[in-house]
This record gives sequence, structure tokens and C-alpha cells, in this order.
Amino acid sequence: MDRPVKFLPAGRARLVIIVLLLTFAVMLIRDIYLQILDQSTLRQQGQMRYLRTIPLPASRGIITARNGEPLAVNVHAVTIWADPAILDKHHDQWAELSHALHLSEASFARRVASGGADYAYIERQVAPEFGTALQKLQVPGIYVQDTSRSYYPMGAVTTPLLGLVDEAHQGSAGLERGYNTWLRAHPGKELALVDGHGQIVHVAKVQKLAHFGHPLQLTINPQIQYWAYITLTRSLHHFHAKDGSAVVMNVHTGQILAMVSAPSCNPNAEGSCMDPADYTNNAVHQAFEPGSVMKPFVVAAALASHSVQPDARFNVFHPLIVDGYAITDDVRHHILNIEHILKYSSCIGASKIALKTPEQIIYNIYLSAGFGRKPDLGFVDATSGVLPNWHSWSLARHATIALGYGVSVTTLQLADAYAAFANGGYHMRPELVMGQAPVAKRIMPAWVAKKLRVWLQSVAEPGGTGILAAIEGYHVAGKTGTANMANGHGGFYGHTTNATFVGFAPGNHPQLVMAVSLRGSHFKWNFGGIEAAPVFRVTMRHALQELDVAPACHHGPTMRITIRPGQNLAEIAQQYHSSVAHLMQINQMTNPEDIDSGALLMVPTPKGGKHICRFEAPLVSRAQAEIWSEGGGGA
Repeated sequence: MDRPVKFLPAGRARLVIIVLLLTFAVMLIRDIYLQILDQSTLRQQGQMRYLRTIPLPASRGIITARNGEPLAVNVHAVTIWADPAILDKHHDQWAELSHALHLSEASFARRVASGGADYAYIERQVAPEFGTALQKLQVPGIYVQDTSRSYYPMGAVTTPLLGLVDEAHQGSAGLERGYNTWLRAHPGKELALVDGHGQIVHVAKVQKLAHFGHPLQLTINPQIQYWAYITLTRSLHHFHAKDGSAVVMNVHTGQILAMVSAPSCNPNAEGSCMDPADYTNNAVHQAFEPGSVMKPFVVAAALASHSVQPDARFNVFHPLIVDGYAITDDVRHHILNIEHILKYSSCIGASKIALKTPEQIIYNIYLSAGFGRKPDLGFVDATSGVLPNWHSWSLARHATIALGYGVSVTTLQLADAYAAFANGGYHMRPELVMGQAPVAKRIMPAWVAKKLRVWLQSVAEPGGTGILAAIEGYHVAGKTGTANMANGHGGFYGHTTNATFVGFAPGNHPQLVMAVSLRGSHFKWNFGGIEAAPVFRVTMRHALQELDVAPACHHGPTMRITIRPGQNLAEIAQQYHSSVAHLMQINQMTNPEDIDSGALLMVPTPKGGKHICRFEAPLVSRAQAEIWSEGGGGA
């Protein structure tokens, strides 16, 4: 028998239907409101959840040499950043992320927490391999962005000169710091919509445009820079010196072709440049008492003021007593003219010349030559050295300032000052950036500069203290300097010196000047003529060959040139409007392939040219050079 069907009372059924209809109506009305009337509110809530600020990278300006060769460039790197809001939801994968980045979990967590609400930098300018490892993990909230980092092709050779950049890609030392405003890049920002995995799906708005840094071209010649660094470093290690520096400059333009400092470090090797001493530019930041390299300036002051005549002679046999202090020479001489005072580096003779010259005259030529002035080359905290005002000089200071005591100078200042002897008496403003017009100011009469240019050549000749600076095929002019190293307490270290050599070449028609200094050597023969002069010789020889500079002697039908790397006889014959057969004949060659890079080759003299003669540097034993470096040459 069928069970009877029960029906709701009519009133209750109507009530249920009404409730269902009302519920449906409310839901429909809300849906219409959300979809049509309040869609902007929904969009805003969605964007607040997934709209993020993302940095836009920009590259730092590159630094190049005078020939366009790169010195500081940008190479591919990645910057890794995180969205803390998204990454916090994936704590279980932080260990994998830390491992991929070679970080501890604690360090990774600190970097995530140190950022803002939108993003936090985890690593900047790191190798692309780190980005590849992270992308394989596919962790939401961690991002890899292509960017660049600084790379220095010459490594340690240019570190003290160029300096370094920090993690934020801002200059922290050297020219990178001094020209940071010019070189720096200005990253931008953009608002981007990201999906649930943190991947960018749409760029909503660029908030700040990215601006790239400007390029900087230096006057540096890479080959000369390299040889200066190599020879300086070898001498530094051989003589166990504390530090050293060298500067090569064009005497006619003031352009710096090389500026090196040691010790140094390789900025491309992580953790290499931790000690500031390894990237300090000693050529502009380290001032020292220079010793006898200052004697030519006192001679110039004396001649220019007619305090001393060019043919004057001085008795240097007995010590000179000044204010109770005895000024002596390492090797005793009798009567010396000015040329021999410079050649044998007589302290007695130089002091006698100084005492005949008014203090103000000496002070003025020191100042006009660039001593006591800070160079305007872009090096932050470069030193001006010390040049006491002449009003404060005692009689002893008056006598010994000619010997390089009581003043402190930099290697750059020495190279800059000696250029005046080489170019006819003009001080040239040092230039390190291409495009600057030369600025010259006469500081001594031309005849005085010419006299000193001739006299200073004797220093690098047999018997002279700078004999180890002699270069085969070239006349060399210069001066040695040796000063006891100050201990900072009013005295001097025992047998620890500042060894210096400053010279220019070719001596008869100068083109380049070079200053070399090594500080803190304990070597037995720690004189400028022993430690610094060989650095000059090797570097200057390569520099002259690099620039095709040769000594002109007299007019003639042929001249000698330096064979450059990669040149062959056919190319040279075409360059000098000759033939291979003619070149082989005048050079007495049997094989046209028998030419060596760096050797001298005779070629026809171009119209208006000069004959180039080759003379040999004297053969000198090390023992003889050590004796002469002390001032013991025969006269």
C-alpha cells in the first residue's frame, strides 16, 4: 500500500518560496553591484595585492685610454631582489635559495628583512651563474634582473689610478670616486603587475626613467702604463721597499701617459682589494722628502736671479757648517762647477748656491713649479705636500731646502716640475682627461732651462749618480734623489730612505718626463740612482719606442727608426717611399725577414727630416754604478 504524500501548509510553502526568492535577489543585486557599480574598487584591491615597484637598471659610464682601449667597462651581471610579501609565504624554500647564493640562511633572512615593503636587494652585480641557479628553483617572490658590473681589463696595473666602486656601483676610490657624478648611472623604477608566482605580467607605469653614466677618456697610454707598473713592482720587491709610484708625462702638453702605484690589487678578484694601502694612489696621495732632485730648482733660481753665474765654481772640499749643523758629501771633491755639482750630487755645493740666492726667489720657483699645490685631476684628498713659507725659514732651512729636506712633494709634482727644464721653461698644467687644452706658464727663462737640460745629461753619463738611467740610443737627462725617511717624531729612520729619480728623454730634444720614487727601502745601496733609475731606464725605453721617438743628431740622407711589432720590410719601404731592395742594401741585410721588433732600422730621411744616430749606453759594472750613485764619480 502506498504511503500518503504530505504537503506543507499553504502559508508555510509561500514563506519558503519568498525566502528563497529574497536570497537569490540579494545575491543577484550584490553581483550586479560588484561587477558594474564597484568594479574600480575590486580592481584597486587586486592591484594592491599584486602591483609591485621594480628597479630599472642602468650602466655606469666606461673609462677608456687615449686610444679608446677600455680601462673600466661594464660586463654582464645580475642583480637579485626579493618581494618580501610573496617570499614570506615560501619559507620552506629559503634554505635552497641560501645555498644557491652561497649565503647562510641567517644572512639571507637579514637581507630580505632589510629591504622595503615592495623589494629588498639580496645580491647586486653578481655573476650570471647565480641567476641561472635561482631560476631553476622557480621560487615565487625572488627575482633575477640583468644588469652590469665594473670590470678592469688591466687589473692591478690601473687599480690605484682608476680606483674602485662599491656594491651600489658608486665610486669609492681613485678616479671612479672623483668623477662619480659624471660616471654614475641613475637606475629607474616601474610599477609592474605580477601573477601569483611573482612573475611580471604587465608594466603598469614607469615611475622614474633610468639614466646611463657618461664615458670618460683618459690621456693614459696602456703600453706605457703597463711597463711603468711592471718595472716599478719589480724594483719594489727587489729592494724590499714599502711602496712606490711613477708618473710619465708629455713635456709639451702636460698629458699624463702613465700613473702607477705599488702595492696594488686586482679589483676583478673578489676579496682582493681589502687593504686601502693596495689601492691608494701614492703618486698623488703620498708626500715625502725628495732629496737631491730639488737641487736643479735652486740652481734655476740662482741663475734666473743672477745670484750665481753659469761659470761659477765652488770649493766643496770641507763640510759646510750652518747653524751648528754640518753639511757633507758622501764622497769628497775639491773644486766643482755647477754641472759637476749636479752630476756628483754635491750637497755642499748645492747649499752654497742656495745661500747665495734670496729665500723668496727659491720659494717662488718652487711654488711656480707646482710644489705646495694640490693637483686638480679629480683625486679626492690628493695632497699638496708641504712647502713652508719663506718668511719662516731659518738659515739651516735656507741651506738644506736645496737638498730636499724641509719640504715634501709627490711623484706627480716632480714629473710636472721637471717638464719645465725639458720644454724651455714652462710649467704645464697636468692633464689626465682627453680634450683639455694645454695650459702653460713660464717659470724660468729659456736660457736657464737650456743650461739645466745640458747639465742634467751629465748625471746619466759615466761618473754621474744616475748612470743606471742611461738608455742605449738616446740621450738622457735627469737627477737622482735620496733622503732619509722621516719617522714622524722629528727624526729619521736609520738607513731607510726615499729613493727617487726624475728625468726626461731624449735629452737633446725632450718629449717625455718620468718621475720614480720608492719609499722605505732597507737595501744596503738604497740610493735613487740604484733603486729608481733602472725603473726609469726600462720604462722610458719602451715609452720612446712606443711613440716612435728617436734622438736627432744631424742632417743626413738616412735616419734610424724603431721597428714596431708586426711591421715587415715591405710596409716600412712603402711608408718611407723606398724599396725592400734599397732598405736591405743600406742596412746590409741578406734576408728581408731578418728584422726584430724594437730594433733600429736605417731608412731614407723624409724631406725636412733629421738623421738619427745610435750610440751605445756605457757598459758599467754594478759595483761601479753603486759608487757613482753615491757621488763618487771621478772629475
